[in-house]
Amino acid sequence: MTPELTKELRGNGNLFQEPTGPALLAAAGAGRDWPDNRGIFCADNRKFFVWVNEEDHMRIISMDKGGDIVDIFDRWSRGVEKVRGILESQGSGYQFDDHFGYIHTCPSNLGTGLRASSMIFLPKLSDALTPHQLEDFAKRYGVQARGGSGEHTPAGPGGKWDISNYQRIGFTEVELVQKMIDGVENLIAVEQQLERGVDIKTAMGKNADILSH
Repeated sequence: MTPELTKELRGNGNLFQEPTGPALLAAAGAGRDWPDNRGIFCADNRKFFVWVNEEDHMRIISMDKGGDIVDIFDRWSRGVEKVRGILESQGSGYQFDDHFGYIHTCPSNLGTGLRASSMIFLPKLSDALTPHQLEDFAKRYGVQARGGSGEHTPAGPGGKWDISNYQRIGFTEVELVQKMIDGVENLIAVEQQLERGVDIKTAMGKNADILSH
């Protein structure tokens, strides 16, 4: 991979990088022998990726700009099944447990293993709430809010947040995508109230108790 392509992919969030610092993954040895046996398969249109040995053995990603969730999910589903067929033709397959679902490095991903996310701007909410309060507020709608540098970090430029389904287990993939959609719509609705001049307590309604945390 050329330095130019590395910069392009990493700048777009398509390419992972070596775990460093005191983070849990680095402390657990996730960066051993870097970068041997790691890499990505990248579609020419930059809408479909397979990450190999970043954290899990394999991570299948479908992404696009805009809000056509059906198209993104359809591409992901077809990719998952295509990879499954290739693996099974070689006598392998996805690691699956009848009780826990698909097995992952991180226990929080047990179940479907699906994380459906959308990048949205919430500048008014970002100003009114601390990152911890906004994370708690998002949970009330069944979603997780990740800041500009990942989990438990402040918003990115312009109040940008990565909103995704909080659960992985106990629901179907379609249900979890719908949870993400519903959560995004609810957060945007509160943001729009703030834009119209509604005060934060009124906009948050019964969830305003978060302000005292």
